[in-house]
Amino acid sequence: MLTGSHIDPKAGKVSLRSFAYDRWLPSVVHVRPNTRSTYKSHLKTHILPLLGDRRISALRRTDMKSFVAALRGKGLAAATISTVYAVLRAMMQAAVDDGLIPGNPCSRVPLPRVEQRVLKPLTAAEVQRLAKAITPRYEVAVWLGAGAGLREGEVLGLTVPRIDFLGGRRILVEEQMQNGELSPLKTRASRRAVPLDDLVLNKVAAHLQRWPSQGLVITNRCGRPVRRSSFGFCWSEAVKKAGLPTGTRFHDLRHFYASTLIAAGLHPKTIQARLGHATMAETMDTYGHLFPEADEQGRGALDAAFAADVPQKRPDQAQ
Repeated sequence: MLTGSHIDPKAGKVSLRSFAYDRWLPSVVHVRPNTRSTYKSHLKTHILPLLGDRRISALRRTDMKSFVAALRGKGLAAATISTVYAVLRAMMQAAVDDGLIPGNPCSRVPLPRVEQRVLKPLTAAEVQRLAKAITPRYEVAVWLGAGAGLREGEVLGLTVPRIDFLGGRRILVEEQMQNGELSPLKTRASRRAVPLDDLVLNKVAAHLQRWPSQGLVITNRCGRPVRRSSFGFCWSEAVKKAGLPTGTRFHDLRHFYASTLIAAGLHPKTIQARLGHATMAETMDTYGHLFPEADEQGRGALDAAFAADVPQKRPDQAQ
């Protein structure tokens, strides 16, 4: 008590469920709405059914290992387990910071290894099939994803004033749609200007002629912001109708856009800017394998450099 390190044993007797809903979630005000929704979903679906009735002070590292094993028993993917566990770890760390428990029992718990997803971009023909298969009101979303590399939230949050049809022939990505509201972008780098080819510009213009708007480019039948759940259902149906593999995501259109820029020979730094990646490492980690093989590039450059420095003999010195 004199050093200020004493933890009142009574403080940790609160249940994990009570702490989650009464203290932790109300304090998480620094994250985006979608992230907050993800927290709630993981709590309700995975964390609280297994640990919700346990007292925080009674949880130990062995309990966390058992929790991970239970998630694996459900057949969850390693990436999903990692995401769920990150929520639990953050919540338990908040309990440590609030002085309810002396240490975080989630630390040093091994998690299943997340295998890197092999990226295989869609083909132009597959993109066209998706555009034809999805409901006409959302067709332009396919072209904005494949032709401008926009994320789903950026597409649904794009407004008409952000489209420059005549001057720069580009769109300004400045907001995204989250939970039916325009929200800040994922990172500072996500704020960007993306030049558009005529194909995409014409698709956007045709869409606005059919569904005129001065606000959001894409709306639902009631003229309101599109909910991701509704768009996701339409997307899944389009994937089936187009004959594409189950699990094909809207984000795969963004990969198509990136692979097209790479094939066109654009500099990696330009591609980073177009995609709104925060770092070059993110771009290269995701798409590095799509760049042309560089094993043979530069071969002979060393010979040429040294050959240029070799003094040339005069004719009378030739043997």
